[in-house]
Amino acid sequence: MNSLQKMFPSLTLFSDLNWEAVTEEYERDYIDLSFPEYLQQKTLDGDCPPYLFELAFYELALFDAKTSIEPFPHQAGIYLNPTALFLSLEFDVSKMLEQALAGEIEIIERPHVLCLFRDTHNKLHTMELDEDALELLQFLEDGPQSTREFVQNESQFEFLKKKGLIIEIS
Repeated sequence: MNSLQKMFPSLTLFSDLNWEAVTEEYERDYIDLSFPEYLQQKTLDGDCPPYLFELAFYELALFDAKTSIEPFPHQAGIYLNPTALFLSLEFDVSKMLEQALAGEIEIIERPHVLCLFRDTHNKLHTMELDEDALELLQFLEDGPQSTREFVQNESQFEFLKKKGLIIEIS
């Protein structure tokens, strides 16, 4: 098993990639791109199904969320969790992987936004976000807020805070 195959094991579940040939082409012609970007380019060229690059982006994001060394905030303010990674997906890759591990391979097309992040206890979370949640989090994207003036839906704010996606320090 080569290093790309180890890094992106789900791709083997959903395709019969010739890993040796793929690795050779990637390292020879596309090394300046990430492997998911390479698969995305292959999709645009018509050489790869679109769900493969989304699976690869998801696996890379999971790895990044698990290994991120972003420090959590300590000063007063309202923050977006610094480990948060947002994926705009056309396929329900997390459900596809869950079903594949149970022996059922199915391609599930469903556009959505998924957020992957670690909480302050180092637990990894994935959370699907709706438009209202994204709008709320957008206020925190450029930096911390000092007050809750931007909050229009208090219960949603509290839910995202409880999950660890929003960090509020008094």
